[in-house]
Amino acid sequence: MTTDADFANLRPPSPQTAEDLASSIDPAVQAERNRQSSRQAMIWLAAIPGITFGMGFLLLLITRMIGGPECTTGEATWLCTRSSQIWWPIVTSIVPIVGVFGTAIIMNRKLKSYTRWRTWMGVFWFMVPFCMMWMLTVGQVLITALMP
Repeated sequence: MTTDADFANLRPPSPQTAEDLASSIDPAVQAERNRQSSRQAMIWLAAIPGITFGMGFLLLLITRMIGGPECTTGEATWLCTRSSQIWWPIVTSIVPIVGVFGTAIIMNRKLKSYTRWRTWMGVFWFMVPFCMMWMLTVGQVLITALMP
């Protein structure tokens, strides 16, 4: 009931009594939990960047529609006000940060529940550079807005 992806799972303690053996989890149920853990990790892997880019673009459209004194017709200015240049990078960086910390927390909980966690480790190592890339990119907008 285990695959190569499960050899690194933390092993549950061996049953010491008949009660422990009777209350231990069914191997078929554990195998399904392992498959479900991998599916959840893949969904998380697609969702966090998708939500990040979607929310960033949506907020850009909102700031473009709201406009401001520096927006003129025909110019391709998306962040027209100083306040939007400050809050847009901060707000859009929340999702990648939550993605990294959420992945770490979920991975730790999967490990402690004797469930497949290696897929979550792979997602974590994708989320860290994604978060860094996003924050460095939008951080430049924030730094430019904060400079006199």
